[in-house]
Amino acid sequence: MPGVDSMTRSAKIFAGAYFLGCCSLMLLASLAPGGKGPVAVFAKPWGKPALEVIAGAEGQIIFIRDGTWVALTESPDPQFIDRLYRAGAGFVASTAIAYACARWSGVSLEKSI
Repeated sequence: MPGVDSMTRSAKIFAGAYFLGCCSLMLLASLAPGGKGPVAVFAKPWGKPALEVIAGAEGQIIFIRDGTWVALTESPDPQFIDRLYRAGAGFVASTAIAYACARWSGVSLEKSI
């Protein structure tokens, strides 16, 4: 019975890359927003600041710290996420990530919304 020891080096590399790729896709899928609630908008390093992205999508800013590459906004509907990407967002993270960012910064979103 062939075991792991009989695998070629290229097969091991392929298996490792496949595993990491699947894990990365699952992680990104779990971070993607799905519906209403606060979301974290991450700007592209070479693009517009997060504030301009949210303004371009006609959104309201809930919270932003000193930096301009991430901001929190309220997602009233699923089309808003599409508008954020069209306005230049690099990544829009789920409500859970938005709450985590706010807690990390010492802000309670329950009071802000």
